[in-house]
Amino acid sequence: MASALPYDERYEDYSAITFCRRHASDHPLSPTGPARRVCIVLSGHQVLVTVGTPCTMSAVGSTETYQALVRGSADFIAMAAFDAGLIEFDDPGAEASAMRWVGGEHAGQPASLADIEARHGAQLRANLGIRRIDPSRLAPQQTVTDIAASLPHDLEEGGLRRLAGIRYDDVRGSALKDMYGLFQDEPLLSPSLQSQLFAYGALGALAGLPLPLAELVSNPYGFRVSAATAFGGMDSLAQWIRPDAPPPPEGIPRDRFAVRLASSLGSHGPALVSTMLAPAYSLSRTLKNPALRDSLRSDDPGYMRVPQTPLTAVGACASSLIALCDIAPQLLFDYPGFQRPKMALLTAADAGLQPRFGIFDGFGTGALMTSEKLAEVNAGHGPDAQRTVGESLAPFDVDANGTVVGNAGSGLLITTLDFALRNFLDISSIIVGWGQSGEAGGKAHFAGVGFGGENAMIHALDMAHQAHGYGVADFEYLVAHATGTRTNSKSDLNTAAAARAGAALRQGFKGPLPPMFVGTPKALGDGHTMGETGLKAISQALQYVLGKPAPGVPTLRQVDPELESSLVAFKLQKAPLQGHTDSGAVCATQGFGGYNGAVALRSANPAALARYQLDADVLAAYLERWPQLRKEREQRERAFRRGPKLALAMAERHRWHGEE
Repeated sequence: MASALPYDERYEDYSAITFCRRHASDHPLSPTGPARRVCIVLSGHQVLVTVGTPCTMSAVGSTETYQALVRGSADFIAMAAFDAGLIEFDDPGAEASAMRWVGGEHAGQPASLADIEARHGAQLRANLGIRRIDPSRLAPQQTVTDIAASLPHDLEEGGLRRLAGIRYDDVRGSALKDMYGLFQDEPLLSPSLQSQLFAYGALGALAGLPLPLAELVSNPYGFRVSAATAFGGMDSLAQWIRPDAPPPPEGIPRDRFAVRLASSLGSHGPALVSTMLAPAYSLSRTLKNPALRDSLRSDDPGYMRVPQTPLTAVGACASSLIALCDIAPQLLFDYPGFQRPKMALLTAADAGLQPRFGIFDGFGTGALMTSEKLAEVNAGHGPDAQRTVGESLAPFDVDANGTVVGNAGSGLLITTLDFALRNFLDISSIIVGWGQSGEAGGKAHFAGVGFGGENAMIHALDMAHQAHGYGVADFEYLVAHATGTRTNSKSDLNTAAAARAGAALRQGFKGPLPPMFVGTPKALGDGHTMGETGLKAISQALQYVLGKPAPGVPTLRQVDPELESSLVAFKLQKAPLQGHTDSGAVCATQGFGGYNGAVALRSANPAALARYQLDADVLAAYLERWPQLRKEREQRERAFRRGPKLALAMAERHRWHGEE
């Protein structure tokens, strides 16, 4: 093409994206000689960022408990005591707060770390993480395994509803009182454990916002929940799917509104979250007085003030990252008449252990860690090297011999860079790439990982390179799938290595790639949390790019000899990894049936933001306030997540108002 200007200075505008073509070195795949590297300067509307940090709940405990365990912090036991309902914080938002006992003979009296350790330390540790199941909780015929990663303490017997503030009396006495029927205390009519996890994790993520969501996004139709799950509400499902099941001792309650049916759906938890935030209109009052609905009309003629429908992705153990791949383009898509969300709440939850650990029979003994397998492993070790049950999930280790199933839920806020800057939201990372992929056919079963799944990570790395200018070597931390089987250990690293090699080839990268550090949240005590696992991986990748400690492979002792060839491309270590604020991380997940997902994150810092085409005044104002925004966001997340009734408090603070 003829041009009066040198090619390097030639710019062509396409909507919000500016392309600048520059000469690049010879590419081995170029059929015509020198390839042209495409440098793209994206506008703030075309860049996705995370806001704050994820809110999580798993077998280890809440967000604060998990991060304290990663850091090896002394206050870990205090966070565990808070999860268990033993103590409360005088000033939840403070990094170091005085504590008080909640119940018992010491109620209201000061509590110290030493007191908590002396009175409850052993019991708290025994009731969290990967552990043996109380035999009374197993079905009589259950003989597959007695090892699992259930929620800690009493959280599966009402404790999570206490922490979230979604017991019947909590809701009945709140601004959400008209929704009391969705939060009955009757076990068969209460929200399923999966729905409770969705409510806790998703609504807890809103703690990262400096203003109510209803102020940031004035029209609810600019908001969408994007959810992921591998299973439905298993505990509720069990109550109606088997007509021959023996009735509970207290009898079957009257279920006038198909509550058990609703709670059994995988879409129920995301719908519950969206409904708690939506403008509230009592059906009975509004039917009697239709004029009340006038306030439901939005400023956009014809549209009502309701959120967009929750998106629910089901992709086995890759569900979380597939949900991200589904919602990300919607936040960026520009098309006449299309109403793209201004903000999305990415959330995931699974309670696959419900009811009564029936999932074990589906897995079978081959894939699961069992007490018998653990005894065999320990038979090969000396008395000082015995693995405890908590260390039995051992990915990449010669002792890897099965996975451990866990229950968990998480939530994370996503929006565009432009929206975050203009509303002074603390940007915790830049989402520079995402990808999903199926696998080749010919498999005799769905449990094994097939061929071709590396496309998911290549896709994510391609986006990072072509859209953001980050090369394959700019990502040094891999949050691996790491289920704990020897087969998965190999497929995990082999797939990631193939993806990096493919991306390097496409980018014209010369020479060997620098090795990536590997981390796994599962081995720290979460177990394999099914469809939620990808979002928990993102939570730890975020810690790394924020410059915080992130998990290594905490149960690693001796690397599996069959992985020796992979150690050229990856670094495996037991100790936590210290992140830094100019770094990159990749999360990758694999699921039964050929589901694969990946996401690439980069640190958000002034230099990173300078890569994009932004309003200079908006950027300058943001950068001036950013350190204070970060400090306030961290304090706010602590205050709400260490405070009472997290989900209810967030719903009351952030919901859109209705008839009231």
